Amino acid sequence: MSDTVAPRPITLKPIVECSRAQQEAIRDIRNQPAIRAAMYSDHVIGEAEHFAWLERLRGDERQLIFAVLDDTETPLGIVSVNAWDRRHKRSDWAFYLDAAARGGLGAALEFFFLDFVFDTLGIEKLNCEVLETNPAVVALHRNFGFAEEGFRRANVEKDGRRIGVHFLGLTREEWHAGRAGVAERFADKLARFSIALAPAA
Repeated sequence: MSDTVAPRPITLKPIVECSRAQQEAIRDIRNQPAIRAAMYSDHVIGEAEHFAWLERLRGDERQLIFAVLDDTETPLGIVSVNAWDRRHKRSDWAFYLDAAARGGLGAALEFFFLDFVFDTLGIEKLNCEVLETNPAVVALHRNFGFAEEGFRRANVEKDGRRIGVHFLGLTREEWHAGRAGVAERFADKLARFSIALAPAA
């Protein structure tokens, strides 16, 4: 009898196509203290503000935001393309997950999403910004081939103190050159999850 564990199904669904209950659950995740601590804006997000943001997304072609859903369609977080510039084929990106839903999911999600961004969307340059108080995410991105392109000292104010921001970037060519090595390095974590896009609505 094999003791191999089947990978856990994870679905990425456009957040604007999620049910009201799923969207409410995502607001709860956005308001978790650990997630707010990693964001530029760290206030508690009210219901009206959250749903106004979702409504703005419907007509915003520069953003593509997915809910990360488990096999029961429970939201675990979000992953997003932001500031998508189609002329120059570049964008920013970000993700965050419920504190109880990690265990390798962040690495598996990053691997899947880099393939999606570069090979499906045709983006050539992907950028991200990470607060200096979040060194684990900086290290994760570096393990996926992101290069640090700058550090802005004392760039934002949080909890009454100034915090620096890391600027990281990865090109499509760099991702393809390093992908096999990343897959080997994270093989155990990648094997735990089977990530797919939700069928088009």
